[in-house]
Amino acid sequence: PAVRSNIEHKEHVYYVKDFTAAQALSSRPIKFTLPGPLTIMDTTADCFYDDRPRLNRILADTINKEILALVESGCKHIQVDEPLFARQVNDALSFGFEGIDRCFHKVPKSVSRIVHMCCGYPDHLDDLHYKKADPQSYNDLSAMINEADFDQISIEDKHCCNNLELLEKLPNKSVIFGSIAIASSRTETLDEVVSRLKLALDHIDRERLIVAPDCGLGLLPPDLAEEKLRVMCQAAAIV
Repeated sequence: PAVRSNIEHKEHVYYVKDFTAAQALSSRPIKFTLPGPLTIMDTTADCFYDDRPRLNRILADTINKEILALVESGCKHIQVDEPLFARQVNDALSFGFEGIDRCFHKVPKSVSRIVHMCCGYPDHLDDLHYKKADPQSYNDLSAMINEADFDQISIEDKHCCNNLELLEKLPNKSVIFGSIAIASSRTETLDEVVSRLKLALDHIDRERLIVAPDCGLGLLPPDLAEEKLRVMCQAAAIV
């Protein structure tokens, strides 16, 4: 897709229908995820603006309209995915965080505002050599993550095995901690997940640690995804 004219948000709101359909399937509040402006920019050709900070602002303002419509529809947990932050650190620091602020503008404190920054995603299962962001990126971004006006930061740990002192740099945030590999057909053992979570708790308050997979589970067949999630949940219950 290409941007060939000025971006405008129409009256039609795209995500509310998806949210209400998903929420109807559960008695618990679901989390709804949208792509962030920097990530949208990475998957489109800019044939109009030729100004990355400006395009980032315009996309963020458009996303904000969708987010506010989700809030109005009762969504209590909203996540903006910005995997490009870890791969384009300079852009993230220079104008990416401004985009996140714009995305969550006027979102009430009663709504959990969440940002996901993963390190990379392969084309197929068990691809051992796919390009990943430098795990150091999280450290480079940590100061601005900690001061940014959102509640939770979602990071990967399973495939990049962070220096867990990183968690000490995020005292203002709850951390969604990636504990399950999403691109491997091998199921983690209960002991290894428990062990890693215990190490993490040496660096972060228990109340601020949220256990999760590294990223989305789209590459995994349903039975394998359920098996990995079962191990993850058992480990969280033990720790």
